[in-house]
Amino acid sequence: MLKKLHLFFMFPLLLILFTGCNHEPVAKGEGSKIIGTVTYDRIPSKTNAYGEVKLDYDNIKQKTAKYVVVKAVDENGQELAKTTTNDKGEYVLYVPKNTDVKIRVYARMFKEGVWDLSVVDNTNMKAMYVIEGGLHNSGDGTTKRDLRAASGWDGHSYSKPRDAAPFAILDSINTIMQKILKANPNIKFPHLLVDWSPNNVAAGGDPSLGQIVTSNYDGNNNLWILGDANSDTDEYDDHIIIHEWSHFFEDKFSRSDSIGGPHSAGDSLDIRVAFGEGFANAMSAIATDNPIYFDTSGPNQSTGWYMNIESATRENPGWFSEASVQRILYDLYDAHNDGTDNLHLGFKPIFNAMVTKERNANAFTSLFTFITAIKSENPSKKDDIDNVVAGESINSIKDIYGNYRTNSAQGMYTKPVYRNLEVGKWVTECNQNTFGVYNKLGNRTYMKINIDSPDIYTISAKPYGGEYGDPDIVLYKAKYPFKSMGMSPLEGTSSDELTINLTPGKYIAEVYDASFNNSCFVVALKKGMGTLQKTKGKILKPMMKRRPMRMPQY
Repeated sequence: MLKKLHLFFMFPLLLILFTGCNHEPVAKGEGSKIIGTVTYDRIPSKTNAYGEVKLDYDNIKQKTAKYVVVKAVDENGQELAKTTTNDKGEYVLYVPKNTDVKIRVYARMFKEGVWDLSVVDNTNMKAMYVIEGGLHNSGDGTTKRDLRAASGWDGHSYSKPRDAAPFAILDSINTIMQKILKANPNIKFPHLLVDWSPNNVAAGGDPSLGQIVTSNYDGNNNLWILGDANSDTDEYDDHIIIHEWSHFFEDKFSRSDSIGGPHSAGDSLDIRVAFGEGFANAMSAIATDNPIYFDTSGPNQSTGWYMNIESATRENPGWFSEASVQRILYDLYDAHNDGTDNLHLGFKPIFNAMVTKERNANAFTSLFTFITAIKSENPSKKDDIDNVVAGESINSIKDIYGNYRTNSAQGMYTKPVYRNLEVGKWVTECNQNTFGVYNKLGNRTYMKINIDSPDIYTISAKPYGGEYGDPDIVLYKAKYPFKSMGMSPLEGTSSDELTINLTPGKYIAEVYDASFNNSCFVVALKKGMGTLQKTKGKILKPMMKRRPMRMPQY
């Protein structure tokens, strides 16, 4: 049955093993040999003609649990031997002869120096999920002990522990990791913790109570996965799991500048969000070689939705669309030629573009930075790449800043994508909420800044006609890791400014209206301190409320 071991018990347990264990480790070929295979129940999906998808409980498959940690423990719970399963779910252990032993399997994939990821219960103090067999005497020869993590489904509901869920999550992640390893066999994956619980619900609040909002990557080596039966469960939704892991990959091996927030295929999005979400969707199809992306939910997990990553109806295509991004990336990868797609690059060129030029681009991550990178890596395929991009109503991408755009999504202030802000000069910029707020196209304006000499500089934003807003200015050094350097501090004012010491180099300023009104500002850059917080040569803390720095979201 499924058990949970608290992570903070692991180190004391090892300490006892090394200092007070009654059994000596048994070398390979000595003692008794235990072999076996670890499997888990995989519940596939089933689609219908109405655009719905459900888990197909009538066709549960047994899949092997690959690379998971297996231990032999005695009647006191002391470790006698440890190994991992191979790519067929098989394991071999050597234990003392004629000893009562049980086999324990951890929801942890481990390979020394390559990967280490575990599934834990965030509603139970990060307890690690395990399954184990009963105590049996090891004898003096070879015994076989297979273990299976069952789904817990009784034909009508989850009436038993959902043992298989953590192993299904690990297996989905293994699928994408193996794709990455084929592109770069020497890659080392950072440690990752996957927080899954049957208590994880689509509501905001306390994650220790399961209130995780949605399945997500938090930017801090944690995936959070929904598990609330009859509402929204994701453990068998392999595209969802791979999507979230792809945000982890983008963050750790390439770069993600996404500001997060709600999004859908037909939205006109902030370029960073459009690329991040489209990339993650495409990766789920690339990893599985299956373009059907699905998310099961509802009573008995029977009323979910699905889309075809490659051939879904093109609604609102463009450089601001996650659907366009996902189709472009998948078309660059796959061998199926359709329409303007006569190209098959495979995955390695996509991987190479992401971990090199995309990572180090001097602009926000977007379709512009990616296509510029992959064309640079594959110069003989430039025309073919342009043809794939053109199929999404996007004219040839010539640089990382998206110059020469013709498709504006019918927005008044969506072009140019970046504007130049020079020292001693000013520009006007306008924000619009036509497509929605926070992370939609037109909510934010990007400005390129070049600093020639070290000094104190002030970027200011003041109202310019129309409706007054609440301007925010965020400044980034235009080089990896592209972290924000500072943010204008005032909240609830019609003018704001950011005063900061700068060294020579390239920068990007992001300007937006925090109230998300349709507003315009005059944005200026000058040497020296500003006027809103300046007194006798000192920068003072403002009396009004200060806005906190925005945290990354995925």
